[in-house]
Amino acid sequence: MIAGYGPAGFYGTPVTKLLLCHATLTYILFAVFLQNSHQYLFHYDQDVFAKRQWKKIFMSKIVFLEFPDLFFSSLLIYNFRIFERRFGSRKFISHIISTTIMANVLELIVFSALNRLDIHLGSMPTGMYSLVFPFYISFYCSIPRVALTRIAGVPVTGKTLNYILGLQMASSDVERILVVSCAIFSGLLWKVNFLKMQTMIQVPMGVAKFFDWAVGRFLESADIPTPSLPMGATLELQQREKLDHLEQQMMAQAMQASRRLEIGRPQPLNLPNGPGIFGNVHPHRGADLQEGENEADLPEEEDISDEQVNRLVEMGFSDAQVRQALRAANNNPNQATHFLLQGL
Repeated sequence: MIAGYGPAGFYGTPVTKLLLCHATLTYILFAVFLQNSHQYLFHYDQDVFAKRQWKKIFMSKIVFLEFPDLFFSSLLIYNFRIFERRFGSRKFISHIISTTIMANVLELIVFSALNRLDIHLGSMPTGMYSLVFPFYISFYCSIPRVALTRIAGVPVTGKTLNYILGLQMASSDVERILVVSCAIFSGLLWKVNFLKMQTMIQVPMGVAKFFDWAVGRFLESADIPTPSLPMGATLELQQREKLDHLEQQMMAQAMQASRRLEIGRPQPLNLPNGPGIFGNVHPHRGADLQEGENEADLPEEEDISDEQVNRLVEMGFSDAQVRQALRAANNNPNQATHFLLQGL
């Protein structure tokens, strides 16, 4: 299980698997068999309007020509599969289509402005930047930070690697910075539902069912069962036990001070040494208890809503898991969803 991202593997994520297969196969195709066709993918900002290179723009968005871009993007696509489990495959692919279209529109606007200012860039990058980077907005806003360790005094969380990968891909040249900026801004526009993007561009239900029937059965992945091993039987479990124990100690000290905070996005509690851009931990149910207290001393919880249970069960979790998560989250459905996706 990957910390902060739910069960490992491709269970419940057929679109993610299809995207990774497409990225790998097209890279091999153009790197080995179609090397002379690279000219149909490269384009320049000043030629987009003058030479009407619309086809090149489209092709450049769906094919990787450089292996580092393929490798880093594949890692990000795999890590962002959590959104397919959360949104559902139909909404997930609708998000990809709408943000990719908006990112391309923003690029054309920027190209037009640069041409008017007589500013010219080099060859624009190829790869699925417009597909991957919009997810950073939802990733930042909805995925909580779970502290793992510290490097040179800087707290490192389960989200840090994804930020480093994105920075590595985006910072190599000005052209990539422009493409990535447009992609991230398109993700922000989707998040705020600009021009009703979330409802205006959707894959029709009939089309979704057809592709599920025609392709989905070949992309299905079985869920990975959780191994029933004694606690601490492996080094990984021992490390997890230590981490849980440390988190509980820190949470007991910080919970009381943070209860009065009302923050828009899910905000984990700061470490005892102070806040950090990466360094917060995710609250656990038992961390609220002070020494000498037990569950019986806490006030009774509200009855769990069957509607909330059914909504979370539809995401693929069992009834027992859902009820346990809702109890741990004090009937907060958003917090319970985070617990379930993290496997806590």
